[in-house]
Order: sequence, then structure tokens, then C-alpha cells
Amino acid sequence: MSPTFGHCRFRITLALFAAMLGQSVNRTAVFAQQPPEQLTEFLELNCTYCHDADTREGDLDLDSLTLELADPDNFHLWERVFDRIREGEMPPDEELDPAESKPFLAKLHGILDSADNHRITTEGRVPARRLTRTQYERNVCELLAINVPLRSFLPEESLANGFDTVSRSQQLSDHSLAAYLDAADFALQTAFDQLLLNDASADDAIQTMHLDWTQLRRNERRTDREPEGRPSHKDIVSWSSSQNFYGRMPATSVPATGRYRVRVKAHSVNTPELGRVWCSVNSGVCSGKASTMYWIGSIEATEETNVYEFDAWIREGHMLQIVPNDHGIRRVAAKAVDSKPGVVEKMGAPGIAIQWIELEPLADDREKFKESLIGDLKLRPIDAANKNRFKIVSPNPKRDLKRLIQTFAERAYRQNVEPSELEAFFEFAEAKRQSSRSMAEALRAGYRAILCSSRFLYFDESPGVLSDDALANRLSHFLWGRAPDEKLRQLAHAGKLHEPEVLRTQTERLLNDTKSQAAIEEFTDQWLELYELNSTTPDGKLYPEYDLVLHQSLPDETHAFVAELIRENLPVTNLVDSDFTFLNERLARHYGINWPGGTDLKRISIDDDCRRGGIITHASVLKVTANGTTTSPIIRGVWMLEKIIGEHVPPPPANVPAVEPDIRGATSIRDQLDKHRNIDSCAACHVKIDPPGFALESYDVIGGWRETYRAVSPQNPKRWVAGLPIDPSHAFTSGEAFDDIEGLKSILAKRPDQLAKNMASQFVTYATGAAPTFADRDELQRIVQATQTDDYGVRSLIHEVVQSPLFQNK
Repeated sequence: MSPTFGHCRFRITLALFAAMLGQSVNRTAVFAQQPPEQLTEFLELNCTYCHDADTREGDLDLDSLTLELADPDNFHLWERVFDRIREGEMPPDEELDPAESKPFLAKLHGILDSADNHRITTEGRVPARRLTRTQYERNVCELLAINVPLRSFLPEESLANGFDTVSRSQQLSDHSLAAYLDAADFALQTAFDQLLLNDASADDAIQTMHLDWTQLRRNERRTDREPEGRPSHKDIVSWSSSQNFYGRMPATSVPATGRYRVRVKAHSVNTPELGRVWCSVNSGVCSGKASTMYWIGSIEATEETNVYEFDAWIREGHMLQIVPNDHGIRRVAAKAVDSKPGVVEKMGAPGIAIQWIELEPLADDREKFKESLIGDLKLRPIDAANKNRFKIVSPNPKRDLKRLIQTFAERAYRQNVEPSELEAFFEFAEAKRQSSRSMAEALRAGYRAILCSSRFLYFDESPGVLSDDALANRLSHFLWGRAPDEKLRQLAHAGKLHEPEVLRTQTERLLNDTKSQAAIEEFTDQWLELYELNSTTPDGKLYPEYDLVLHQSLPDETHAFVAELIRENLPVTNLVDSDFTFLNERLARHYGINWPGGTDLKRISIDDDCRRGGIITHASVLKVTANGTTTSPIIRGVWMLEKIIGEHVPPPPANVPAVEPDIRGATSIRDQLDKHRNIDSCAACHVKIDPPGFALESYDVIGGWRETYRAVSPQNPKRWVAGLPIDPSHAFTSGEAFDDIEGLKSILAKRPDQLAKNMASQFVTYATGAAPTFADRDELQRIVQATQTDDYGVRSLIHEVVQSPLFQNK
């Protein structure tokens, strides 16, 4: 590393840490005093007999609790006291006289509201917030006009309040800084290489691979894992088999890492009654030395020959594997697929016949590279002998370097920038130009420093009302997950974006654009914890019907459903009950819903008899709230409370053991939970957790409907038998009782304002980088009330959130 580069890297690191530390204001003690007499008298009469220094029930000592409200832990304790008393949960087993509790609550509300507003005024609602790694990837790729998976360079994000956008979880270490530098280097190397080295006419350019059946078939002189050839049909066939890496095709190994368009011409063989053969398309080394396989997509093969197309990032040396992966059709043993050609086909086993496969390397737009990297400068071959290698030509390198760095910085920082603010970047780039005698190296050095600066990585927001630039940035990252486009930037620069109608029009425009789908999916995955889908593998003995195609279909239903709620502004009650969902044939079969015909994912009307309707019955969320072997009313109940109903559940006491799964099905889950409910410190939470948790017991670990639990057969451990019957009935503390999931839906559907408040809170948290706090409660309620005339429509909730001070202030 050169001294100049090392010094710059050190300055970049210091700048990033300074940005973080600069946002942390020394918190002065606000209301650092003993509680007023009005509060202490009420607590002594009603609370301290269980929560004093000696008893400390729930680990709460109210005798020594002061009003050090600048301390977040102290503030949350008082907030907890306020909420438990307001909801009538404390004191337990008695009902307070409103004449006694109202003055106490009013006094404490005023104190907490004042303290929280003081914090927001001085520090802002949101501490310093940076781009998530997916937002970083999109922003860098858009800046450089490339399409590469940069997120793989960056550490996994931590979550707070359920989202990776929340600032308090976004720590930045020296390891993270090195990762950002590596990601920037890879992105710039890719962009400049494609600008200066690769040309479509180059002799060494990667060419499209068109492989017919003769190149894809296995060597029949030896048994192997490749599909067998059918010379009379001029195709190859892959059968449904449990053999590892069966269906691989070495001829498809790609020569270089990159993005490819994969085309497969195929049809089904021995088509089963369901009319299709579901197949998975993966890439990988396809051997035990590198067992990880990467999902590309699925083929819903029918008797009609079709060309199926996918875009995928494929690593150098990886090959394609295409194999039927539907456990609902007949599977053949590994020995059978290794037999002579024609044997399996005569057995009647379903398969997929492939005529040819094409892999086309996807080259990015050369003109976009030029515009993004060098503006109006020209390229010229380095010499007459090598016309496929170029250099950047500038009549005035120093002037052009400064101009290009200014333009790039304003696009990267998502706002106008004074030239004086970029002087250090320009000096660094100019020094590189002088030493290397290369305009390309100078630009790469300057762009690299910008991509690793705090102003690119962090949202530029100051306490108080956001500037129009900051508002455009927040809106675009909320609804698109990327930097503002030219239209938003123009409105921000003109100072018009804060105008309510302009902001509403732009919110509509962004929601109507296809770019919003990526942000909707990211929001949905984090809100509903769908990122946990790959965390557990259902027990193959208890759930043999679970297959890879079904697994990959689960999030598709939920993504499409949430997008529909937003697109059509449907009532928020659809979260708990709806008359439609989005299915493909594989999902419909899993749910026991009649498939209307056709292929692909489509909106399907459902009736009450199918026991579906609403996100809470989607197999995706039912799987992520199970462990792959058994279900737990506790886990699903907590998920329902926090994700749908909007009630936070504190962690369980440390001295209460977890419920061990009983795969033999000998003990009722209700009996197992009795020890929790009979512990005083647990009872207060279980009266909330248990009702929704038990209602969802009618769904197994993969989201299938059940009347009984599944248990391992005592005679044959490789099979399952019906266990104890399901009892989904329960009652809320309000007295509302239900017998099954439909009863729970009916109760929750009568609480649209509560569901809307939770939905609005989730949007605020994801969009702003901070969960609503005590001082935000009134505004959150206003947002909900404003959507009442639209039946609490989900799109209306988004609009009201964007129009609110919670969104438009730091």
C-alpha cells in the first residue's frame, strides 16, 4: 500500500467514526429527581407491596426508582409502569377506581411525554443511520451502472425492532470498514474493466453457450449423475430421484463468474394427473467437495414444450442442475436412475425432457458505463495493436477530474455539494493521476474514497424538520430501497417536496413503479421474519411431503399478498382474514385448494371452508414460527402479538425452563404449558400469548392443516402416526372466546384500529430507522384515525405515515 493510499484509508476510517460519534449527544439529566408525591403515594398504595426492595417481583423495585428519564432503561421502566396500570394489568386481581388511577396516569403521561419530547428536540427521533447492505448494493450498482451482488462482501445486518434499517443496530467496526472498502474495490474494478477492457467484438469475450442434447447427455458407458439421453426424441431426461447432485450437467459449467440468462427448452415426460412436473433449477459445483447449491428458479414442466428463462448470478466453474423436486410424484431410487436408458421411463416415473440449454452472459450497457464513469469524455484504443483495450482521453485532465468527482459525489451523496467540501477527494485523485499518469486510475481512486465516506454510507439528517434533500432520500429508500431518481432530486432542489400534495403525488408515483416491489419484499421479510425460512429443515420422517419447490414457493405467496394490499389499498383486516390469496399449483395442492388451471402464481379466490385467508394462515409464517419438528403456541402467540396485533412481549424469566419438544406425542402441549401458566411471573404474559398461539395449533410446522399432531411411529421410526388431537380453543382476558382459527379471525377482524396502529408502527420503524416512542403515540393514533374512512387501507396508512412529522423529522 502506498503512503498516500494508506493515509487516505486512515482518513476515511476516521471520518466514518467521527460521523457516528458526532451524532451521540451527551445526554444531560432530564427530570433527574425523585418522583413527585402524587406518583409515590399511588405506587405505595397499589404497587410497592409486590415491587419493593425486598420482594422485587418481576425484578422491579419501585421504592428506589427515580425519574432519571435521560437514562433509556429508567425511562422504559416508567413507560412499563404506565402501560400496565393503564391497561388494568397491574395491580393484579383487583380493579382500580378510575378516580384514583386517572390522575396518576395523567401526571405520569405529562412527565414522560415532556422528557421524550426534550430528547427528540435535542437529538432527533433517529440516531445516525446508514444504508443497509442491500441499499448499499443498489446505490453503488446504480452509480456505476453495474449489476453485481455486492451485499455478499458485507457482514450480515443486525436487527432491532425487527428491521435492519433501525439505527441502534447499525454498529460499524473496523472489520465492517474493511468490507466496505473491499466491496467498493470490486464494484469499481468491475465497472472500469467493462468500460476499458471488454468489448462485444473482442476475441476473448465470453460467448453465449448453446448446448443441445448431445452435449448435455451422460456418458452411457458408465453410470453417473447426468440425465440420460433419448436419441429417438433428441433430448435428455431427468427423473425424480433422491440421489445427491443427480440432474447435473457438466457441459453447462460457466467459464467466468457473472450474470447469465439461462434458457431451457423442455417438457414433461410421463406427466402425472396433476398435469405438470415441478423441477428445481440450481447452480453449483455439484459434488461433495462443495455441496452448497444456489437456487435459480423452478420449472413447471407440462406436456407442451416451452422455453423457460431465468436471470442468475453464476460463479465460475459452477454448472446447472435440473431435476424434478416435487415429493408429490413418484421418486425412483439412485440405483434406478443409474440403470440403462429407458428403464425408468418404462417404470412410468415422471420426468423432465430437455432439448437444449442456452447460457447467455449479460453485458451491461456500455453507454451507461461511459455516462456514469466518465461523462462526455472519449475513449481511445491504447494502441493500434490492441483495439479492444481503451484509455480515457481528456483535453484538460485536471479540470475534468474535478468536474467528474463533483458530479459523482452529488449523485452518491444524494444532494448538492459545495466544491470546497470535495477538495480533499480531488487532491487525492489528482495525486494518483500524477503518479500513475492514468485518468482511469485517478477517477477510480476518487470514486473509491467517496463510496467509503460517511456522507455516502450515512443518511445526512439533522435534528428537526428534514431538508428537502433528506426527505427525498428517506422517501426513496422507504419505497424503493435506493437513492432518489432525477424527478425526486429536482423537486427537492426546488424546495417543493415538503408541499403535502407534491409529497402525496410522489409517494403515489414511487408506489406505482415496479422498483417498489424490492422494498415491499424486504419490508415483508423483516416484518414477518420470513428471512428465517432457511433456518430450519422440516423433519423428513414427520413431513416427507415437504420439498424444495414448495419451500421456494412459500415467500412468493406472502410477497404477492402484501403487494396487493398496498396496490389496491385493501383494509388492514386482510392480515387476519381475506377471501383471496396468491398461489401456484404446488401451493394450492399443499393447502388442499382446487387449482383452477394454468401455470405460475395467480390470485385465487378462497372460501371459508378452505381454512385459509389472511397472512396469519400463510405457510411461510407458519413455518418460520415452528422448529421443523414441533409447533409451540408460545412462539406463534408471541409472533402474533408483536407482528400483527401490536403488543410487545417481554422475554421470559430466566428461571423458567423451556418446553422440550415431544416428538412421540405422549403429552398434550396444554399440559406442558401448565407449569408456565401456574408461575405468577409468567401468568401475566401467558394470558395474552396463549389465545392466538393455540388458535394456530391447527397448522403444522410446514403450514398444513391438521386435526391431530404427528408423532414418530414407535414401530417404525422412519414413519409418522397420528398423535393427540388438536385443541385450538381459548379465550382472551376480555372474555371473547373462540373454538378454532375462524373464531380468532372473527375477534381480531373487529379490531381494525388496533391492527392499523401496529401496521403504521411497522412502517414508521422501517422507514425512519427508529420505532415510535412515548412522545409519538398521539401522532400514531392520528395516522390511524385519518385512514378510518378508507377502512384502514394499507396504502392509505403509507400515505399518512409519509405525511406525518414522524417521517418528516429526524
